[in-house]
Amino acid sequence: MTTAPVLDTDALGRLGEQLGDTDMLCGFIRRYEAMLDQRVERLQRALSAQDHEDWMDAVLSLKTSSAMAGAQALSTLAARLQDDFANCPPAPVHWPGMDRLAEIMGALRQLAAETARQLRLFLQQVGVATGQRV
Repeated sequence: MTTAPVLDTDALGRLGEQLGDTDMLCGFIRRYEAMLDQRVERLQRALSAQDHEDWMDAVLSLKTSSAMAGAQALSTLAARLQDDFANCPPAPVHWPGMDRLAEIMGALRQLAAETARQLRLFLQQVGVATGQRV
């Protein structure tokens, strides 16, 4: 099994081309990064409450926003978690044990932190390349 890179700079380049404006791209990345912890915490709350519907909504939000922001590894992990929980019987949902839930959230938090770090580095590189303060 191959591991997805944390950040897909080609995807960010394509997004920048679509937006047609470096400032808009940097703003999008900043907003994504600012909301990343909130998205992970929403997943934690859904797990703690064992709220399957909120979990599925939160993991879909993380997956799609991460894909748009070039956060490939986080999007891939979210997709895997979405599939795992989507395949659970509808009622009652069989949640993993507490140790497994802690492991899932630990991995998500660690990957989210690394993603945020790499996005900040990307923003610095864009600023240097364009001569802008980002």
